[in-house]
Amino acid sequence: MRFVDAPIGADTVLPEPARLGPLRLAWLKLRHRGRLRVGGGVQLGRDAQVRIARGARVELGERCYLGEGCRLEAVAGTLAVGPRALVGARAFVVSHAGVTLGPGAVIGDFAAVGELGAPGRVGPVVVGEGARVTAHATVASGAIVPAGGEVSSYEGAGFAPDA
Repeated sequence: MRFVDAPIGADTVLPEPARLGPLRLAWLKLRHRGRLRVGGGVQLGRDAQVRIARGARVELGERCYLGEGCRLEAVAGTLAVGPRALVGARAFVVSHAGVTLGPGAVIGDFAAVGELGAPGRVGPVVVGEGARVTAHATVASGAIVPAGGEVSSYEGAGFAPDA
């Protein structure tokens, strides 16, 4: 029996690593030399993609999991996935000005994080420690989801202007 340290519900992400995950991870590190930092125990689901533009960086924390068919794109800034964070199947995380997924954060299946909400509205995205972005939810560029917070299915977190 296998226990998973994740919330229970319809949007639960159950890690199931691909058989060739470690090989793909080694290939990604070689391909993005100097722009990709990987902690120990990182797991890639089948068809998980990591794309990094010149001048951008991706940091994958220890024991984080990237689900089947999910996509991480660093267009600018640093896209940091914290330790034990889970990114669900076919979720999309894009960094236009930086994205931080805190330790233990959960991004549900088909969720979108860092999407441009309105033209010209770009800012760093923060998903706090233990926060949940459930299945089919959207977090716009510049939004903040506090530690332990939740963005429900088919809802969104918008741009947070400087105060």
